[in-house]
Parts: sequence; C-alpha cells; structure tokens
Amino acid sequence: MTPDNQFSVYSKTPDNLGNLDNDPFLNSVFLKALEDKQCVNLKSGWHTSHIANQDLSLFLPSYIKQHSYGEYVFDWSWAQAYQQYGFDYYPKLLSALPFTPIPNPKLLGNHNLEQLSQLCEFGRQFCLDNQFSSWHINFIPQAFAEQLATHDFNIRLGVQFEWFNHSYNDFEHYLNRFTSRKRKQVKKERKSAQQAVTSIRVFDSHTEHQLDTQLIKQFYYCYQVTYLKRGQQGYLNQAFFEHLFDVMPDNLALIAAFDEQDKMIASALFFKDQQNLYGRYWGCLTEVEYLHFELCYYQGIEYAIKHNLQRFNPGTQGEHKLARGFEPIYSYSAHWLAEPTFQPAIKQFCAEEAKQIRLYQKECLKRIPFKR
Repeated sequence: MTPDNQFSVYSKTPDNLGNLDNDPFLNSVFLKALEDKQCVNLKSGWHTSHIANQDLSLFLPSYIKQHSYGEYVFDWSWAQAYQQYGFDYYPKLLSALPFTPIPNPKLLGNHNLEQLSQLCEFGRQFCLDNQFSSWHINFIPQAFAEQLATHDFNIRLGVQFEWFNHSYNDFEHYLNRFTSRKRKQVKKERKSAQQAVTSIRVFDSHTEHQLDTQLIKQFYYCYQVTYLKRGQQGYLNQAFFEHLFDVMPDNLALIAAFDEQDKMIASALFFKDQQNLYGRYWGCLTEVEYLHFELCYYQGIEYAIKHNLQRFNPGTQGEHKLARGFEPIYSYSAHWLAEPTFQPAIKQFCAEEAKQIRLYQKECLKRIPFKR
C-alpha cells in the first residue's frame, strides 16, 4: 500500500476537500458548518470520524453514532434484536451526510477496486478495534452498493420520489403530461394556496429578492415552530443556517409565503448545484391548505424548469408526492455487521425487504399522474 492509499480517521473535516460537480453537501463548507456550529458533536451523538487517505483524494464522511436518529435508513429493529440477545448495537459507524437523506456518491474522489478493498479493510478493522457493532453507508449510487456487496456488505433497498425535467418550457407545459383529472386537481391546489397568502417570493443570489439576516431569522422561526408542534426540536440551529447563507449563497434558494403585514408565514429552503435541486427544510406558522405542496413541490418544480435543473429531490418519504409528478426511484445503502451471529438473519432481512420494496415501487409507478 502506497502512502497516499493509507487511510486514516479525521476528527474534523479538512479544509481542502475537493467538490464533486459543485455538490452542495459533499464538501468542506457544508460538513465543517455542521461541526463548527455544534450540530454534530459528542453531545448530539454524532462524533466526527471521517475516513480518508493521506492526500485526501478519497474521502468518506463518517460518524460514530450512539443512536439512529437523523439517518432515514431505519435500523431500530436491528438495535432491538441486538439488545434482546445481549449485544450492544451502539456505538456504530455511519458513513453518510448528517440529517441529509440525499443519494450521492458519499465516497469523494475516483477510486479503483484495489483502493475500495483497502478502504473496506480499514473501515472494518476500525470497527473491530473500537468495538463498534456495525458499519453503515447510506444513500449511495447503485454501482457503489454493488461494489460494496462484494466486500461482505448487506444491501438495503428503499424508495424515494424524484422529479425529472423532460425539457419543459414552463409549469403549464409540465402539466400537459397529466391526465385531465389530475391536472385539474393540481391547478385547484395551487389556486387555493396562492389565494390564501398575500405573496410568494423566491430569494436566491440571482434574483432581486436577496437573502438577508432578517429573512434567515424568519425562516428559522418557521422551521423550529414546525418541529415544536410535534413536541420535537430541529436538528440544526440558527447559527448553522446563518453561516450557510453567508458562505454558500449560490447553492441556496428560499421560497417563502407572506401575509398582508408582510410577515413570513411559511418557507421552504432548497439546495442546488449545476444539475439538481434539493428540497431540504420546511416550516410554517399557521396551517394553510395546500401551502406545503405549493412551496415545497410546485414552486420547486417551477424553479427547476426556469433554471434548467434536471432533477429535483424534494426529501425522503411521502407517497403524496406521486400525485404531483414525482417518480419512485430506488435508494441504496450498505451494511456490515461485526458480529457473525447476526449475519444470516440480516442477510435474509435485506433480501425479504428488497422483495417488498420492488413490489411497492411497481405499485407506486401505477399512481403517477401522467397520461399513459
């Protein structure tokens, strides 16, 4: 193994990571913001433990976890099984983007099969040396998952809902793909939401409406109120969002609704790169029928069409996205367990789950609103 291919664990994100296709998440700015603003730390149960080679040409964002919150690949039943048989499931090693269920490469940099083998060997040994129960690599491309399957990882399937831009001229052009009944329903929802508020505005680095500190505070208030309604608290703090708006404004867009006093009553924050739009955070002060759909989905689609973005990921879960034209796609995650006793059961679990997921995806395809 050459020195550059020797892997190490980094307790902080290095400053000089590359950026794959201007990815707004897999880069130093986003990952360091999570650390510097104390969104990920020992107290929150996310202990930064990135895996990288010496020249940082390969980098895998990773965290030692003391729980399974904020991951969106649910393994609570695995943890319960471990407990029932007298084993500790936590701590575990997670390679993923905190609180961000976005499918992207995760392993930053181009790797060959030998380097992947070395990475897997290093990661497994790191788990064994520190008595971690397992190693999980979430929301990865299918090709990467298939490679990891050859290194004793179990692969789990999931379903997300994404929108694809088929060279639409505008939203009306997009709606022309819908059946008549579904098209009428979307128009009804949009009209109802838009008439219930005084204005809806888009804020980004390219519009006349610029992001400022006051807007960020209003957005964050909406975000936290929405969590508090469920008796929870948002994973991310105001300092984190303020920092992102300051250091990566070209990767952000805020779409917000205002009342007659020009008070923000709901907002959706999007991330973007050169090809993709990502719906990430939503908040509202008052419940307005269809306003969530308008800000998080319809306005996002309009934004993607206007800016020639090819793909829109609005966030994980939610079958209601199907009726708005989001299509069911597979998501992939890889899982290695240190305890051999559980390997047969987990392998069978993943195989049975995959069968159900494939059936579910087929059923979802029948419910998309496009003309046949």
